[in-house]
Amino acid sequence: MFRILLISCVVMLTQVHSLGHARSAYLRSNQIYAGDIAELIIEFDNKIPALYALDTTVLEKDFEVLNKNSSVSRVSDLNKALHRMQWNIEILPRRIGSLRIPSLRVGDIDTPVLTLEVVPQTPELSSTSNVYVELEAQPENPYVGQQIQIVIRVIHNIPLFDDNLLDPEFENADTYRTAPESIYSIFRDGNEFQVQERSLSIIVRSPGEIRIPPAVYRGLIKSDGSTSATGSMTQSRRISRSSEDLHLQVRIPPRGFSGNNWLPAKHLEINQHWDEIIDELHVGDSLGFTLSIEAKGLAAKALPAGLLSIDSDKVEIYADQETRSNRFDDRELVGRLDQRFAVIVTQPGEIEIPATPLKWWDIEQDVEKVAILEGRKWTVPEPGTGKDRNHDAEIPLAWNRPQSKGFGISAIHNNWQWWAMTGVTLVIICLLICVKPLRNYLRQKMEVILFSRRNRKMLKQACISNDAAGTRHELIKWGRAHWPGDNITGLHQLETRAKSSELVEQLSMLSATLYSDHGADWQGRRLWQLIAAEHRYLSKRPSAHENALPDLYPQRA
Repeated sequence: MFRILLISCVVMLTQVHSLGHARSAYLRSNQIYAGDIAELIIEFDNKIPALYALDTTVLEKDFEVLNKNSSVSRVSDLNKALHRMQWNIEILPRRIGSLRIPSLRVGDIDTPVLTLEVVPQTPELSSTSNVYVELEAQPENPYVGQQIQIVIRVIHNIPLFDDNLLDPEFENADTYRTAPESIYSIFRDGNEFQVQERSLSIIVRSPGEIRIPPAVYRGLIKSDGSTSATGSMTQSRRISRSSEDLHLQVRIPPRGFSGNNWLPAKHLEINQHWDEIIDELHVGDSLGFTLSIEAKGLAAKALPAGLLSIDSDKVEIYADQETRSNRFDDRELVGRLDQRFAVIVTQPGEIEIPATPLKWWDIEQDVEKVAILEGRKWTVPEPGTGKDRNHDAEIPLAWNRPQSKGFGISAIHNNWQWWAMTGVTLVIICLLICVKPLRNYLRQKMEVILFSRRNRKMLKQACISNDAAGTRHELIKWGRAHWPGDNITGLHQLETRAKSSELVEQLSMLSATLYSDHGADWQGRRLWQLIAAEHRYLSKRPSAHENALPDLYPQRA
């Protein structure tokens, strides 16, 4: 009886143990060179297909944990189906020597303690498989807001595979990818090296010392089939190489700068373009104007908008939303700002748009310079004056000519002239009475036109850049403009009004994206094409709200 009980206990313990145990924990290689990446593998068998959490904090004393991947596979062991969980952990040793890999907890099981030997590279190995990273920054003492060019070079004399060059991570700075990576050859110490070069630009937002962290390269050196001195096959190696870090001193703007906007650049210019040149303006006339600012060595976000302004009761200026863009010219960042303006004449008299200076700092000559937005002057006559008035002044001369008695042809002719003059006078009087309502109407109409253009431009930009939240915001404004009395607050209201079934589907997809964890996968180009077609349809459609003006600045949904 005791023997039967003992056997039953052994069987039960075996079954409990088979529910989950660490099958193995081992290193891909127990000895690596300094700068190489070790791979720790842990396998765990369990009847339940679930992954346990794996805490690798205890490794961080002697190792940098670079990557941690997990997977589950189904295996058979003694005619029993098991699920094998596997963790692949890439670790980079922090020093040379015999490093202890402590036990890790997997479920309720502890992995065995392992030892990794990290040895320095031999001179022979360094000469045949030399890989290192260089980091440069220019200038070393920039002004705040000035472009700093960062160059990263991976230099090697052996083929590399599965490579990954990690950019330095900057705090309190904007980063721009300057140009595509380039590959070329150089000779150093009589040996040929391949160079993989990457260029970045950063703009620091505040003065003081800034640290540029090391650039990191990770890749694979494959085995070439040769044998080592011990006769063993040379294995492929995962390597990690880092550059030195850099320290730059960022200067404050010089005290001699007198501008309102700090603009450190190599070159800055202002261009302007009037849609049409009108020498004679009248009350109610409007002109379109485009202003462009372009700066070399400066990001577009730093350029000031709304540069065209005037304090006058004779003219009103409406600014459209500016557009900003960056490009690169031989590694030089070139920022550009374009902005449209509508200039509307409201009263007669002398009108002058004064020249506007824009002060900036030339970083090459280290002096202040000024770019000028040219001014313009007009003389707007009183209504009913000008050429029409000069022509009317000659009319009484004809009335003083001797007239034949009776009701002849000449009398009829002069009678029509009198009626024409009377009609013109009445029209002028009506215009004078209605000029203020007309001016208000024109202003409101121009505001609506500018708002509509700005809204469509921002909506297109949000769709093309796959910005789901920004697209929803602009769509709500677009809907309020087309249905001003319906209080549009959500995408579902636009779905019920859309004429295209495909547009309804795209709006539904956008709504789903906004409330899911996969917003980064949303593509908005097709939605913009459908919205553009819907806008054209709605613009041609007779509307009950045709004379209603939408809210220029609706509340953000």
